[in-house]
Amino acid sequence: MYQGPSIYGYTNYRLFLADYYQFRKDSKRGYSFRQFSQAAGFSAPNVLKLVIDGQRNISGPSMEKFIQALGLTGGPAEYFRCLVAMNQADSDEERAAFYEKLKRLMPSSRRYELDSDAVEYLSHWIYPVIREMALLNGFRDDPYWIQRRLNGRIELKEIVAALNFLKKKGFIQKRPDGQFEVKDDIVITSDEVKSLAIRTFHRRILEQAIEALEDLPLDQREYGALIFQLPETALPELKARLKSFRKELHQWALEQNQPTQEKAVVQLNLQMFPQTKGSDT
Repeated sequence: MYQGPSIYGYTNYRLFLADYYQFRKDSKRGYSFRQFSQAAGFSAPNVLKLVIDGQRNISGPSMEKFIQALGLTGGPAEYFRCLVAMNQADSDEERAAFYEKLKRLMPSSRRYELDSDAVEYLSHWIYPVIREMALLNGFRDDPYWIQRRLNGRIELKEIVAALNFLKKKGFIQKRPDGQFEVKDDIVITSDEVKSLAIRTFHRRILEQAIEALEDLPLDQREYGALIFQLPETALPELKARLKSFRKELHQWALEQNQPTQEKAVVQLNLQMFPQTKGSDT
């Protein structure tokens, strides 16, 4: 019989194992890593500690031993298998697939704990674009109207799905006067899910930037590249300067907005990365 915290809602199996161990230690005097190893059939007494500390992964052959020692069965056992697979996946594509499976395994009443709404919001460039469009003068929550106003390549069915999602989840809300307001608090609490969601979002807008290079005339876009030498120790400062510049531009954009002016929703991408490795790598 399982004794420990519910596994549902966890997005990092090491955190779950740490909480499980602390729960057992608090509820049973003398419980130890050695006892866990004995229950799992491991010869080494500190396997659980090594996994919790990130010094060891859970391999295929040891997976069922962990499940046996934890006392997981049925849905929770399958959730644990999927969770381990997601955390140890080699690519974002694999992690995203396992994350979708986690959502299906999660009881519907607790699905919000996986930050699935925020992850969905960042899954496609169209979601934040429509959110910004909702603040434009004369905005209409009509997929055909939205499609005519967009530069990006997108099918009508994607606009319909995005618009329905944004309204259903409260990302945009229609006031009694017919105008829209937007939700500002888009929060992802899990580091693992946040990392996956943000990387997916940046991948999507980079793909869109390639399309815009082909679709938009020169006077509507600005693409540039700057290659220069810089001490590796100065890279953190360069990153901080770019962040500061991005905030400065955002503040400038807010100051430009006047109620009577025609507006456009703008996508600004700033990319910076070293093209070379250090001599000692």
